[in-house]
Amino acid sequence: MSRDWSAMILAGGKGTRLMPITSEIPKPLIKVANVPMIDFSIAHLTYAGIKHIIVALAFMGKKLEEYIKKTWTQERLGDVELECIINDSKGTADAYRLLTDHFDSENIIVSMADIVTNLPMKEFMQFHLKKGGIATISMKTVDTHISQYGVVLLDGDRRIYLFLEKPAPMELYLSTMAQRTDLFLHTNVINTGIYAFNKKMGDILHETRLMDFGGEVFPYLLENNYNLFGFVKDYYWLDCGNAQTYLWANWDLLRKYAWPITPKGTEYDGIFVTGIINSGQDVIIERTTCFGEYVELANRVKIKELCSIGNHVSIGQDTIVEKSVIWDNVKIGEGCIIKETVICNNCEIGDNVLLERAVVGPNCKISDNIQIRDKSLDLGMTI
Repeated sequence: MSRDWSAMILAGGKGTRLMPITSEIPKPLIKVANVPMIDFSIAHLTYAGIKHIIVALAFMGKKLEEYIKKTWTQERLGDVELECIINDSKGTADAYRLLTDHFDSENIIVSMADIVTNLPMKEFMQFHLKKGGIATISMKTVDTHISQYGVVLLDGDRRIYLFLEKPAPMELYLSTMAQRTDLFLHTNVINTGIYAFNKKMGDILHETRLMDFGGEVFPYLLENNYNLFGFVKDYYWLDCGNAQTYLWANWDLLRKYAWPITPKGTEYDGIFVTGIINSGQDVIIERTTCFGEYVELANRVKIKELCSIGNHVSIGQDTIVEKSVIWDNVKIGEGCIIKETVICNNCEIGDNVLLERAVVGPNCKISDNIQIRDKSLDLGMTI
């Protein structure tokens, strides 16, 4: 007997726009508030009661697979079956097509490993079952210009009649000419990259050889009169596609914008702590911040709002850190000012260094008295 639901997590992207943050690890392993994004994705599905999950791997697939198997043990998963499969797909739909033989469920969720969202998954799944269409697209309302995200034409039943990811002006004009009075043009709704499919989608993909869901599959379904629905709701969603949005994701989790998704650790009055913090005298730690294990803060260090500090981090006296993300095995000298900056693993920062809106790639060394603003340092740089 087949099960009702399975899920696939797309985790094969290279994270090119995030370089040098992704110099040594795949994008799904990047930590947001000290939690790798792949963990958010897996937990999101298990909490919704899905019992079979496949993680579709590609770039640095072995490294990601090793982490998943080490972290998501069967003891932790219970009766959930979690598989990691590496394949050489040519797009999102191609990845799905290559794995169709692995699913035995009536419906399949396709999710992403590089987003942070609190989409109400159970409600999304129930919506899909109720509508009975071939596919349901998760969508959310945004306050932004339409050219960045696209437009969608829906009726009162949330059936989609037009789906344009990046519409040309003429296409947008023609779409407004629809004669039906029950159609609604939404210019502030985005596709958030989580889909629900009926199992028949696999047959369609094998017949058509389409490669990408947004650009090819959804327009094809509409042209051929398949029932395609949009689940539209206001929930938290952020694509950590570049250094700026990556910082925002950390800040948002610390602010609890993505509740119930929270930083790693136990919360003490707005400060999330994983292990013991060894502090000197007159140390100031503001809300809201989070800390990993083995953190050392020397005298008069100030950790201001919206900071995420990783494991094995030492910070010298009189240093101020604000709205920044510091990864693991980082040593920061005395008298530094670090603001809106990402410092990756295994970095060493000298004394009296200013880092503002900077990205410091893994294994970098910065000498004393250096000032860096609005700049990235590539993997292993010494300055």
